[in-house]
Amino acid sequence: MTPNSILHISIFVHLCEAYLGIEPHFDLFRHLFHLKPQPNRTTIDVVGGARLQLRQGLGVKYIPYKLSPKVIDWKDFWFYIENQAPVLPTRTPGPLVPKPSWNSKGENLVRINELLDKIDRLKKKKLTGALVVGNWMMRRIQPLQQRNNLEFDYTGEDDPSRFTPNKISHADALRRVCRVLDGVDVMPVCGGDFRLNKRHREVVVVNSLEQ
Repeated sequence: MTPNSILHISIFVHLCEAYLGIEPHFDLFRHLFHLKPQPNRTTIDVVGGARLQLRQGLGVKYIPYKLSPKVIDWKDFWFYIENQAPVLPTRTPGPLVPKPSWNSKGENLVRINELLDKIDRLKKKKLTGALVVGNWMMRRIQPLQQRNNLEFDYTGEDDPSRFTPNKISHADALRRVCRVLDGVDVMPVCGGDFRLNKRHREVVVVNSLEQ
């Protein structure tokens, strides 16, 4: 997938864990996003042959952010590394083969609509993609890394999932957010997020019912 596709996934994962207070919800993800062949269905690239895209009309229901176009030359800077244990799946030579599942939608619409309502309330409180990215940078974690804790159980500066104990300044975090998102002028205020002992009662109740 393309770098911006990975960014879509990262933002979604951190949104679920740190702001919805739940594990990443795959049905919600499939409801919002679908895969598109790159650059088109008849000529698919061997590297970066698919990208995630918000479904038409659903951008208004999701948190706003604008992806940076500066990654257009990303293939010149990516490379393959040795597949060490535990091994990744065997790489199949040639371009991807599109499947019907690329465009399949999530099930459980009742739960999906509940989560979309929560996202709408967060949007009204000015939650944006830039705030989500800035939040995980200030926490010094990577949403897609193997972590000890999910982000609603983040313990702070002593969290074992942090890849460094060093703090980051708001100015440095802003520079990093601006590298991946367009239209960001100020460092968003990282408030209203979940962490250990800071989870809304309604989320705790819902999660206990789902287990």
